[in-house]
Amino acid sequence: MDVLGPLRNRLRLTFAGQAEGVPAWETELERGDDGGFFVPGSAVWTVNGGMTPIAAGIRALLLQALHPGALAGVAEHSDYRADPLARLAGTIRWIFTVTYGDTAAARAACEHVRRRHAPVTGTYVDGRGADRRYSANDPSLAEWVHIAFTDAFLRSYEHFRGPVPSAVGGADAYVREWAVAGELMGVPNPPRSDAELRSRLQEYEDAGLLAGGPRVEEVVRFLREPPLDPMLMPGYRLLFAAVVDTLSDRQRALLGLRKSGIPLPRGASIPLPTRLGGRVALRVVGAALERHSPSEQAARRRLARLGRPADLTYPEHGLTLTHQAPAGYRVARERIRVGEGPEAFRRLSDAIMEWDLHRGAGLRVRADTERARPGSRVVSGFGAGPLRLPAPCRVVWCVEEPGRAGFGYGTLPGHPESGEESFLAVLEPDGGVYFELFAFSRPSSWLYRLGNPVASACQRIVTRGYLRAARAYAGSPATTEGASRE
Repeated sequence: MDVLGPLRNRLRLTFAGQAEGVPAWETELERGDDGGFFVPGSAVWTVNGGMTPIAAGIRALLLQALHPGALAGVAEHSDYRADPLARLAGTIRWIFTVTYGDTAAARAACEHVRRRHAPVTGTYVDGRGADRRYSANDPSLAEWVHIAFTDAFLRSYEHFRGPVPSAVGGADAYVREWAVAGELMGVPNPPRSDAELRSRLQEYEDAGLLAGGPRVEEVVRFLREPPLDPMLMPGYRLLFAAVVDTLSDRQRALLGLRKSGIPLPRGASIPLPTRLGGRVALRVVGAALERHSPSEQAARRRLARLGRPADLTYPEHGLTLTHQAPAGYRVARERIRVGEGPEAFRRLSDAIMEWDLHRGAGLRVRADTERARPGSRVVSGFGAGPLRLPAPCRVVWCVEEPGRAGFGYGTLPGHPESGEESFLAVLEPDGGVYFELFAFSRPSSWLYRLGNPVASACQRIVTRGYLRAARAYAGSPATTEGASRE
């Protein structure tokens, strides 16, 4: 029973505008001819991934509202009150396209936003009481929006996850890398270090460019109690309280907010750290949704198609296509005759490409594409309940030819083994249909090396399951030819 199913559907409807499936724009990020402005292992992928961007979105909207020019544009030229989810979905689309798309897609997304901003003009009263004209594409407003976004994403990550890992360059790397997004949006000189980001924010406060007031209070009331599905509101209130505590005293004062404990019904609260409540809310959302967003998965498929898989746990990817194995790995080879004729070949080919061979072997399968293709991510599980062992892999090659069809996939972090495995249906000239399995692997850590005898036994059980499933799908008793294990 999928107890998180109702929550998952409501979250998808909120963030993507649809409860089922993946928005077309996310899967289209698989297209493109380059790796994009940011790559796996970058600070931007680290900070903009995961669940903390949900908190960052709330924080960014609160910060942006403090600039009277930015707020005037939103208040006078958008329908955020009537259709807030559409605005949210549009913002998510822009962030993820710039983060995960190729360079052409990222540029196109920014140009689309700038075109939408072109007619957004008017007048406002600044924080010092002077009348000013505004244009949403004005570099000074674009700079404020960029700074607010950058600060919101960085501080939310630090608050809920901890410091940005030094392995990806830390906070300075995130600010420097995300400056590209600012430049694409017309910001002439975005900050390029954490210290510079903090200094720019302080300059806005010191210059009196930020202000509170009735319009700000209206935005705060809206963000405090947005028209979300009732199932989402308890978690949202926890997260909102935690986000408020990430703001400076001056920012909270302008917004008319104050620190509080974890919120309770009827406006009460208990004096517990709000960070705890926010982390709980984000963990629940993370349990309901995939750990890796469809946008990230589409980007990884694009990178794999371009021959640049970045998350495999071994360096020798692609060798199973030619049945080669690097030194130091355990090798498995199987070849059995499972059927006769083109129809049996078609059935077996489809079973392999659509993950049914794995299901027929007794594995639980979760894949991000219905049919295997380069870059597809699949997690198969062996065992039952808490004893089920997840095994994440990424497809590194596929072949679909008149007499040969199948794929090879390699191990990802979290897999007990490190290596690659391939599954092929072969139609020989005499009409015989064969199933071929080839794999090379070794334990991924010292802990799994200790359990190597058990792991080897499990592999043999799963392999027998593959062979049994191949016979069933091809529809013929098997005749073993050259089966071997090294």
